[in-house]
Amino acid sequence: MPAAGILSIGLLAVLAALGAASHRLIARRDPRRLRTGVLLLLTVLALLALVLALPGRSVPSALLLAVWGLSLGGTLILGATVLVGAVVISPRDARPGGRLLSGLGGIALLAAPALIPALPGLGSPVGPALSVVAGVLAMHLGLGFLIVLGAAVPYRLRPSRLRSGGIIVLGSTLQEGRVGPLLRGRLERAAAERERLLAHGIDPLLVPSGGKGDEHSPHEAAVMAAHLVEVLGVPAERVRAEIAARTTVENLIFSHRLLHDAGHDGPSLVVTSGYHAFRAALLARDLGFGDAVVGGPTALRYLPTAILREFVLLLGRRLRWVLAALPVSIAAVGLLVGLL
Repeated sequence: MPAAGILSIGLLAVLAALGAASHRLIARRDPRRLRTGVLLLLTVLALLALVLALPGRSVPSALLLAVWGLSLGGTLILGATVLVGAVVISPRDARPGGRLLSGLGGIALLAAPALIPALPGLGSPVGPALSVVAGVLAMHLGLGFLIVLGAAVPYRLRPSRLRSGGIIVLGSTLQEGRVGPLLRGRLERAAAERERLLAHGIDPLLVPSGGKGDEHSPHEAAVMAAHLVEVLGVPAERVRAEIAARTTVENLIFSHRLLHDAGHDGPSLVVTSGYHAFRAALLARDLGFGDAVVGGPTALRYLPTAILREFVLLLGRRLRWVLAALPVSIAAVGLLVGLL
């Protein structure tokens, strides 16, 4: 191998090492950032390009192929998630038309790797343009999904170490005025975290948070508080319901006010469902709270739809960065078309 090729491969190895070190550093300082997913993706990209360049392929082409491979991998994972979500979601939670559109969207994403290269050969003058547009969308969505997974999954798997005097439990929709499986998982996780803190000599105040879903329903927080006391055995004097919040942001703000009035001003432990943990942590960070967020279990039939919802909401919250990165995807697809 020429000296220039060896130097280029060495540069890829250095980039992979720098990416891994940067990811570790930022994740240790504050893992509540989407940039942890970006750094993890860049590290994997450099490693994959390194493997592709070893047989003698040029580094630029290895990088382009690595980008395309990762983006298509992300697109396939996203497509499978959409399709499975459309199939397993309960009919009472989604209209037939919505399920059909979701299913067709999942099939289109899964078909993208075969469909995009075939479009220019259809004999239509718009075929190449459609191929480029579809390629850009697939690359952007696929890489975006991998970034979100790369940030959210490691955060979800982190053990809870925060020793706080306050535990905020985020509310969820009641089922006929009662605690459903999703909310039960959050409350049970909150009770388990209380036991962990008690073992360290801390008796936390638990704040179930959630207002009324509609005028005919009880406050989510009131039902949650009753469950904590009557079912999970938490002393009533260590539970204080926050009954005004209707969004996650309000859950956090109003619960912190309540904890402040009770004499607790430090970071709190926030309990939600596992799929929601990273976005809740991101919101807490944006609000200036040093909270750590942990998640309760989620039934598999809810998980694909919940993951997609979190993905869409996270992209919406960082929309300017999504749009700012779009020219990069366009340039990458253009270079890849030229390479092929």
